Amino acid sequence: MLNSKIPTLKPNIQLFAEGDPAPAEPDPAPAAEPAPAPGGKVFSEDYVRTLRNESAGHRTTAKKYEAALKTVFGIDADAELGDDLEGHINALNQRNEAAQQDALKKANNRLIAAELRSRDGYDHKLLEKVIDLSKVTVDDNGEVKGLDDAIKAAETEFPAVKKTDTPPPYAGGTGSNTVNSTENLNDEIARKLFGKD
Repeated sequence: MLNSKIPTLKPNIQLFAEGDPAPAEPDPAPAAEPAPAPGGKVFSEDYVRTLRNESAGHRTTAKKYEAALKTVFGIDADAELGDDLEGHINALNQRNEAAQQDALKKANNRLIAAELRSRDGYDHKLLEKVIDLSKVTVDDNGEVKGLDDAIKAAETEFPAVKKTDTPPPYAGGTGSNTVNSTENLNDEIARKLFGKD
């Protein structure tokens, strides 16, 4: 053999063998640990300093990420994050879902109110107070559905929501001038005083 220090491996291959295979030879004893350097140090001071600085950097980064997670999860900065990250994530998802549903509800209510105000011939303030919006919905495209039926139901129950086209009351029983018309009233006073037509 060329190199007698390398142990030879003897594979124990028995194809279609019956019985227990022959035990393999035990491995030779492992090599002895290297002797420590003079002065009892195994690693140099530069290497140890580099490892310590690297470890300090990892600890600082971990603290920064832990503080960021506490902020995202809404945990007090002095409280422990703990091992229940799944619980914190689930709580955060539930808060986000509730906030999203609340924002969607407010947006839908604004769309319905704008649609109500766009209808002519109704007292909008009164209509907004008496209308039943339980069957009015807003679809994904922002279209308001069921508002016409709700307006008709409110109009049937409260006829005052429908504006009427009656003229304003007339002044002094003359049938010609309105009470609020100051120009017409001034003209009539001038005619009576000065006798001009």
